[in-house]
Amino acid sequence: MKISNTTPNYINQTYTNPNTAAAGQSQNAPKTPDDLRTDSINLSGRTQDLQKINRAMDAEPGDRQKLVADIKERVENNQYNINAEKVAEKIIGTFTNQFG
Repeated sequence: MKISNTTPNYINQTYTNPNTAAAGQSQNAPKTPDDLRTDSINLSGRTQDLQKINRAMDAEPGDRQKLVADIKERVENNQYNINAEKVAEKIIGTFTNQFG
């Protein structure tokens, strides 16, 4: 019995010849969604919020240094007064929002 060697040659020609359409598709055929796949990443809402916060922290406002210098000067001259009632209201408001 003789086995012909024509089938492997045909397969090799199919894969190496760019003009030959694979699996019956023409070269100009529209791409299927599988052909157009790209890598993508979806971040959760919380992760997106954390990234926004991180960017905001990195971008220091220009007035910040002036504000800090002003407060520092007022503290050194004993002119910086803290309203204890407003601080207490903020603390209570924070706890109320956290623990409902």
